[in-house]
Amino acid sequence: MLKLLVLLGSFAWSPTADSLRLETINGKQFIIHQVEARETLFGISRRYGVVMASVIEANPDADGGIEVGQILRIPYSGKKRVTDASSTHEVGPKETLFGISRMYNVTVDDLKAWNNLTSNDLNLGQTLIVRKPLTPTPQDKPAPVAISHTVKEKETLYGIARQYGVKVQDLRAWNNLDESAGLKPGQTLVVSKPDGTQPVTETATTKNPAPATITISERVLGSAEVRENGNAAVMEGTEGNRKYLALHRTIKTGAIVKVRNPLSNKEVFVRITGPLPATDTTDTLIRISKSAYDQIGSGPSTVVEVIYYP
Repeated sequence: MLKLLVLLGSFAWSPTADSLRLETINGKQFIIHQVEARETLFGISRRYGVVMASVIEANPDADGGIEVGQILRIPYSGKKRVTDASSTHEVGPKETLFGISRMYNVTVDDLKAWNNLTSNDLNLGQTLIVRKPLTPTPQDKPAPVAISHTVKEKETLYGIARQYGVKVQDLRAWNNLDESAGLKPGQTLVVSKPDGTQPVTETATTKNPAPATITISERVLGSAEVRENGNAAVMEGTEGNRKYLALHRTIKTGAIVKVRNPLSNKEVFVRITGPLPATDTTDTLIRISKSAYDQIGSGPSTVVEVIYYP
């Protein structure tokens, strides 16, 4: 077994390669990756074609963030992954750019252009585009979806307009409300233009409008995406804790969800560690650790969108 591990770790890696070697640990294969500047956990998981939850499971300390030079174990199946009529290829042991180009009858220059490569260096487990990407046609684009908001107790049209950086008259027009119409708890309001874009008004969100549709990265086959809007607050006792954790009434413990501030367009992935305290009112949708809250919010509470799969 030792001889096998030495053999697997003896690939000709370039000095700049951040995939160091392939290791077998407790019968499972892992790519050993060294974190480089400006890399994120999400980007690394996309690079190696694995879900972020699997990377965090193999590296429990990573759910609080990663640092330059940190060593990560990336799960490796050892199988070629082929999708979209062989449009992608997962780099295996000792494979070269030239060899892959011959395998798919394309040129090395094409592979470099399609994958934004500046050299011939490859990393084990890296996913390459090996067919010319198709140019999307207008009918391929999804129809825009307007952002909606569910009215809570004591909320006003003015307050909701402030939350989403829109005008009160815009809210009335989009929702067919007359001047005398009041709001009821549970009522659903459209808070962006029906075509899916924000109104052109001089607000803080005009320069950097939030996208109309959001799709969480960690897809689960057979499950529908769930989105919830509400207030986020800080978990008590998490000051100084670098981990991104959260409490929610119904989401199962251990699930990884996306929390997004629609005003700043900042988002963070958090791990659910349990339910909200019984003392929390219905105004609180989720509590997140201080380090996660600092990434997206300001003040004692902030309005967020929570996206997950049940």
